[in-house]
Amino acid sequence: MSALGRGTSMALTIDHLPFAWTDLDEITAEFSRLGLEPEYGGAHDNGATHMSVLGFEDGSYVELIAERGDGEHGFWPEHIRADAGPAAWCIRVPDIVAECRRVLESGVSVHGPLYGARERDDGTLVEWDRAVFGTEEQRLLLPFAIEDRTPLSYRVTESPSVAGGPLTGVGQTVLATDSLERDIEVVRESYRLPKPIRASVSEFGTVASFPGEPLALAAPDGDSGDWLDERLDQFRPCPCAVLLATDDIANASEAYPLTQPASWPEGRVAFFESELLGRRVGVVER
Repeated sequence: MSALGRGTSMALTIDHLPFAWTDLDEITAEFSRLGLEPEYGGAHDNGATHMSVLGFEDGSYVELIAERGDGEHGFWPEHIRADAGPAAWCIRVPDIVAECRRVLESGVSVHGPLYGARERDDGTLVEWDRAVFGTEEQRLLLPFAIEDRTPLSYRVTESPSVAGGPLTGVGQTVLATDSLERDIEVVRESYRLPKPIRASVSEFGTVASFPGEPLALAAPDGDSGDWLDERLDQFRPCPCAVLLATDDIANASEAYPLTQPASWPEGRVAFFESELLGRRVGVVER
């Protein structure tokens, strides 16, 4: 086991999931049609991207991100230009420097800490530090980490469209993989995760879900259809779906247009009925 996996077990805290799209207005309108109305969050300091926020009571959020000009940037341009949806996943850490040191000492490459900022429409400057980990092949499989410089409430508050409802946060990031055993080992060593529970899930193939953790891996098989294979051909292992958390999937089905609940390795899952989104946004009850 690598040094990254030694020491005290650590809990993963999902901060947000970037959801990449060509046209921010189009994807915002589709989320709003589904009852998930985001708020515009402003332009990033790179001058090339802007975003909207669907925030939840636990402080996690889905970030709808798109380009706003022709400038170069490192915020998943291939995913944005392909309307890929889930592009990466982010964990919140209390000390970004300590996290970078922990990862570096394991022999895993680190890019950061990197300063980031965006300005909201009300003029509030939101600031943070982030770091990206791993090789090019691992950078979308492993999460990037973030620590706020300004209060978290500057970056995200609960969106009125979901306030008081059955959805409580980002429940799981689902990663598409072309090598399930390899990538289970990568994430387990990195974050001391428990052994996953596995099940065959229609349109996702074999799903490995880590008990109590906000992460699952999906490997295509003959029952998963073509979409996961096509995604892996285009983007290599990376997030393919975001599952919003609920304590009561029946309540969620009454509040939102969802497919019939189906079995997941832990609990049940349903997906928002959207031709545009496919199986990229769903709800999980665990």
